[in-house]
Amino acid sequence: MQGDYDGDGKSDLAVWRPDSCVWYILSSRTPGSYTASQWGLSSDNPVPGDYDGDARDDIAVWRPSSGIFYVLLSGTPGSYTAVQWGMEADIPVPGDYDGDGKADLAVWRPGTAIWYIPRSDEAGAYTSIQWGLSSDIPTPGNYDVDAKADIAVWRPSTGIWYVLLSGTPGNYTATPWGMSGDTPVSGDYDGDGKTDVAVRRPGTGVWYILNSGSPGTYSATQWGLETDLAISSLTGILRSLP
Repeated sequence: MQGDYDGDGKSDLAVWRPDSCVWYILSSRTPGSYTASQWGLSSDNPVPGDYDGDARDDIAVWRPSSGIFYVLLSGTPGSYTAVQWGMEADIPVPGDYDGDGKADLAVWRPGTAIWYIPRSDEAGAYTSIQWGLSSDIPTPGNYDVDAKADIAVWRPSTGIWYVLLSGTPGNYTATPWGMSGDTPVSGDYDGDGKTDVAVRRPGTGVWYILNSGSPGTYSATQWGLETDLAISSLTGILRSLP
């Protein structure tokens, strides 16, 4: 689901150009073609996700100064929503944590490493879970194919991904992938329903993707300029880091 802007079940490679706020999305459905869309301010944090449940990721941003999520809805072209959740020092971590087919407006508080996730079944209610260290990078995604986003972090110092599995409460996985200086860009790139562990190497613009559908294999694809910001479900997270 993450990064699937064209609805073909696979994540699309995309970058966001901060100086113009333009999103460049390379379609996996139509090889070689791309779209360019302007959305947000240069100070915003991109937070794409399927907020309207139409099986396509929506272009969206989170504004740190106000804690407001601005979502350009793909299901109703030209319309958008604006919802406040979180504080300026928080990090946006949207994902479908309850399995209802829509991304939830969640945030992670670095000082305490607590995840605050609103509940869609009860207005005003939310859950709070502690996971990771303050120096980690949160990397939520559906790593176990139970239709729910898993709480997860990537540890830059070791390159290890720690995933708290929603399908088997209390269990977690630890997977080494990437190295210090890389950018985590996880998403379902092979269309098997699982989030793939992936990193982008800023110096070369190459995306290294560990394929969950073919254990032990990976792909390496170059997309974007060195100065571009890679767009994935983690983009807003990375923009929010100190």
